[in-house]
Amino acid sequence: MLFNRAKDRVFYQTLIDAAANLVEAMQLFRENVETLEEKEQFAERLKELEDKGDDYTHLIIRELNQTFVTPLDREDILQLAVKLDDVLDGVEACASRFVYFRVHQTTPYLIQFADILERSAKYLHEAFIALEKRDFSTIRKLSVEINLLENEGDRLMRESVGSLFENPTDPIELIKMKEIYEKLEGVTDTTEDLADVMESVVMKYA
Repeated sequence: MLFNRAKDRVFYQTLIDAAANLVEAMQLFRENVETLEEKEQFAERLKELEDKGDDYTHLIIRELNQTFVTPLDREDILQLAVKLDDVLDGVEACASRFVYFRVHQTTPYLIQFADILERSAKYLHEAFIALEKRDFSTIRKLSVEINLLENEGDRLMRESVGSLFENPTDPIELIKMKEIYEKLEGVTDTTEDLADVMESVVMKYA
């Protein structure tokens, strides 16, 4: 049986490119929440990156349908691509909420969430580079770091939502921010889900 190494490269490179696209999105999100002064422009740019992420996912699916022998199990490749897309969808949805919820002021919690997500995205990008090299020990270390950041996200969500109820004055504002904080925590959960898929791949091939 012949193995098409060029096709292998297509799968790995597309996943790496999709992860790099995610890093760019998270960096934009962090810039956005520093002031929220240009949230409409940032939301548009994040939507463009989300569309680009969709293109990467569709390319992976198309290649899976056209390739007989894949470098990893088809289900694993598809799961990795879909989870990457889910993370990007989640952060783009948060940026959109700033616009249609009319959130005009940032908070220390938003900035902390953005920092967690940016660091998680960078670790994911490194992990996909390591995956092509079959550097499984690096993937394990990065997965631990991502799990720690997800735990930090859990703590941050409890603190941020709790702070809304300390001295509530505007119930509408409370509802808006509560949803955004919970949505951001959900994105950190998805990054952990993706790291877990990567770890399952490592267990299978190590």
